[in-house]
Amino acid sequence: MAARERLLEEKIAAAWFERGTQFLQAGDTDKAIQAFRKAASDVEDNPKYALALANALTAEGKYPEAEQSLLRLRELNSEDPEVNLSLARLAAKQGSVQDAVRYYQNALYGRWSDDQLDQRRQLQMEFVQFLIGHQQRYLASSELFILQNRTPNSVAAHLQIARLFVDADDPQHALQEYKAAVDLDGKNVEALTAAGEISFQLGDYPQAQQYLKAALEANPESTKTRDLLTMTELILSEDPLLPHLSTWERQRRLLAGLDLSLKRLDTCLSQTSDRKATADLQSLKSEAAGVEPRLGAKNQPPDSDTARAGVALIFRMQQAAAGYCGPPSGADHALLLIGRQHHGDRP
Repeated sequence: MAARERLLEEKIAAAWFERGTQFLQAGDTDKAIQAFRKAASDVEDNPKYALALANALTAEGKYPEAEQSLLRLRELNSEDPEVNLSLARLAAKQGSVQDAVRYYQNALYGRWSDDQLDQRRQLQMEFVQFLIGHQQRYLASSELFILQNRTPNSVAAHLQIARLFVDADDPQHALQEYKAAVDLDGKNVEALTAAGEISFQLGDYPQAQQYLKAALEANPESTKTRDLLTMTELILSEDPLLPHLSTWERQRRLLAGLDLSLKRLDTCLSQTSDRKATADLQSLKSEAAGVEPRLGAKNQPPDSDTARAGVALIFRMQQAAAGYCGPPSGADHALLLIGRQHHGDRP
């Protein structure tokens, strides 16, 4: 009789659990809580029912009761991934970042069966998104390194990880993932475009040119990609410090950059009446007038040190004009980026 009673209680509890699940799916959390309570009270040693009740309480905003229930479950099995995950989500809802991090980590490094690897990967993805959302970008990158090793070798998976690295302010590793996606699909527009944009951001303009060209071939309608490719090619055509330039080509680029920057200063001077701006811009004009003969000497083209000093001066001229008269465009913008690339503010 005891066995039959126990079996009947389990059937009733299972029926209440099923009804609670249906209520939850229908969005009726209050009725779901009532049903889960009955299931949990009918069979008190079933952690599945207690966990369902705790999660429903969390969804209803009854955080203290939910936490008590979850902590009781955790006392029974501290390595249960589901219980730790529920505690992590509850802590996140309450704004307790440190507790959420601890429980997420406990969930990730708890006991997982071999057939739960995909669930574990999704959980790690959720944890990374939580960290990024709470400005924990260094820890997010660390978790992403682990996630990289668990990522299927597919375009979609590499793109997903790449986006997270971007959100974590880790462009170098984002670029690795975009490159991996391009290796699998050489015409993937997102991967090619992002690889080109990040290469540009990192100052690797030859690589940016390569990816942006391919991206534009794959998506000729993209004005943004076309404009960025134009700027990339402008930088490569005007940079005096690129390797393998002839002495005379380096000199030509330096003089062209100095001349354009002087014109930019003159335009800026005509637009401002600020005394400090006028004094700074005139000082740079005087400095440029003193340097120009050395850069343009026909019998003695500029050596490496002189060329670097010239690029630094051009950068300071463009930087000052941008500061006083607004952002540059076209070739002036290219000169500003060239100077920044070569640390032109520190000759």
